[in-house]
Amino acid sequence: MKWLVYIIILINVFACNQGSGKKVDDFYTNKGGFDLARIPLVKPYEATTPSTKPNWIITSIDTNDIPAPVNGIEDIRVIKGIILAHGKNTTVNYKPAKDAWFIIVPTKRLVAGFRKHGDYVGSLKNLGFEKEPDLFKIIKVFKYFDCNDHINWELIK
Repeated sequence: MKWLVYIIILINVFACNQGSGKKVDDFYTNKGGFDLARIPLVKPYEATTPSTKPNWIITSIDTNDIPAPVNGIEDIRVIKGIILAHGKNTTVNYKPAKDAWFIIVPTKRLVAGFRKHGDYVGSLKNLGFEKEPDLFKIIKVFKYFDCNDHINWELIK
């Protein structure tokens, strides 16, 4: 039985990429705990979910940034320091929404939610995006982060 445990440990060690040796802010390397999974986005924003019942939520460690958590996140991406997200069964301006898109610009303390996809795309264009960027399934981002010491959004495929 001991050899099985050793094999599992070895597989986990070699299955994941090893750290690069660079010093990175703990915010970007902290993976959460036993009962809470965590994905760092752009400081101070993070996505978290309880391990008992997955429901990804974007929150800020600075409580002045988001008046309420953005919940129900299924797809996410960070580009040029801007957080883009899509959620289902979420809220926009404190009202329920079956589908919603979010743009968070930390440098401007801007958190915008959209019920209509066209409004989201229009806001992306106002921010300088020529086309709508593809978002990643949040579980894919979590798995990438689980095997790396930090997230390089350009390497997620």
